[in-house]
Amino acid sequence: MDFETIILGLLCLGAFLVPIFYIQRMQTGQTNKALKVFLAAAEQQGLHLSKHDLWNEQYGIGLDETKGKLYYWHNDAVDPQEVLIDLGTVRRSTVENMYREVNGNRIIDSIGLRVSLHGAKAPELYLPFYTKEGSMMLSNELPLAEKWNAILQSAVVTPQAVKV
Repeated sequence: MDFETIILGLLCLGAFLVPIFYIQRMQTGQTNKALKVFLAAAEQQGLHLSKHDLWNEQYGIGLDETKGKLYYWHNDAVDPQEVLIDLGTVRRSTVENMYREVNGNRIIDSIGLRVSLHGAKAPELYLPFYTKEGSMMLSNELPLAEKWNAILQSAVVTPQAVKV
């Protein structure tokens, strides 16, 4: 091989790899920025999240185990949502996966957690993890919703049997 072919190959490789690294770095920066905003919003509520997840740079959920609180955050420009749930008031939670069948294919419209509470003004809360209007691509929202449903299920306090 001659020297010019090697240089041309390296330039082509660089032209291919540099945009990929740039895009990856930009996405990481956006994710870190969204994580900082999410954690700051939780701190404003007086929470220190020991467990948390962030997805699509606009959804976040976390747990303050010492205070027994669940914090849900959706940083949407049109309809921002912050929900603080006392785990002692949770009666039950379920994952809702709304979908439809079209030509033998399953199209998911929304994924979220439905949380039922004891003695609250709103006896049920819906915490969306994915909506077809909010995001064009579905990534790992269903396993994430199932993970947080399991966390909520483990926190549900079952009433003690009353001795007569």
